[in-house]
Amino acid sequence: MTEDKKKFIQEYINQLKSVLYYYNKGSSDESSLFDIITEISGVFSKEFPDLQKDLSFNNGSAATDARIVLGLLNKALIEDSFSESTDNTLSQYIDVINQLKLETGSFKSTALTWDKKGNICNYFEQLELALNNNNIKNIKYCLNLINDWYDQTLDRIINASYCAYKNEHKSNASKIKQFLDRISQIPDDFIERNSEDLSVIKISHSPSIFISHTSVDKKYGDALCHFIMGLGIKKEQIVYTSQPLTKIPLGRNIYEYLRDRINNQTFMIYLLSNNYFRSSACLNEMGAAWLAQTDFINVYTPDFDFGNNSYLNCVVDKNRMGIKLQDIDNLRISMIELKDRLNDLFALSIDEKETSSLIEKFIEEIQ
Repeated sequence: MTEDKKKFIQEYINQLKSVLYYYNKGSSDESSLFDIITEISGVFSKEFPDLQKDLSFNNGSAATDARIVLGLLNKALIEDSFSESTDNTLSQYIDVINQLKLETGSFKSTALTWDKKGNICNYFEQLELALNNNNIKNIKYCLNLINDWYDQTLDRIINASYCAYKNEHKSNASKIKQFLDRISQIPDDFIERNSEDLSVIKISHSPSIFISHTSVDKKYGDALCHFIMGLGIKKEQIVYTSQPLTKIPLGRNIYEYLRDRINNQTFMIYLLSNNYFRSSACLNEMGAAWLAQTDFINVYTPDFDFGNNSYLNCVVDKNRMGIKLQDIDNLRISMIELKDRLNDLFALSIDEKETSSLIEKFIEEIQ
């Protein structure tokens, strides 16, 4: 605990002792004592969230209530209980919520391979809404429903000979239970009580590009990366995991890295293929970008199935015009538009001849 915080607590202890002293001498009434107790309850609401529930605030209870508050404040000073543990707890809760946001897309995609029209669809829709609104109470409620669904359904999934995603469902069920245990520890009003602290966490970032893809589609990803770097965007501004210069660094925690690199200044390029929606890593990246509300563009491989149920149920906007890696004449125009988007974001300097050359090289690489 910092010296400033100790002084701050001690000042309230002194004020409360003074008002209690005059109350005991009969020089002031209960209302004065209740006023200072109420003020302390409000100021330290984060440290003592249940304090007002523990106090009586009844006629004749002022002195007792005051002694309870004094005891808590003195205990906090002695035990240093307002130390960084509060900040650590805040950080831990935020990490749990962010990790759940990252994984929800993968959970949903796997669950819908078993049941595309049942209640589970609505459960995930409501969970995504609750996560988007940071509504802890509704997050808990939806997770309970999804957990119950797996409790009732998992045996049938595992015993079904036609199910190709048994291991993924087992992993889902286990992870959801873990998230439910961890989210259950977060107070329902956590976001409201920490709104000021949470607002401080917002950090300004420099622009970057994240090419979200599956390694099966490396050919197309390589071509996109070459095109982007050819425009003058530095490798440090690109995350593309299939190239050694732009991959996730060795030893980095994937969740921390995604949280650090995917933010509201990240331009996401979703390289969408039928393989993309079978990849948990890709869906985690999509979830992280959805959380950060990034700008994005969809790039579709030549064989992409636009009727893919996982695609239809994913979080990206399907109505936004994307780039189809076929129909070469339209592709050339789309790549010019992509260059213009990136030029606005990174303030590039490249002439038309260079752009034309890069586009032709890109087309050559994807064929």
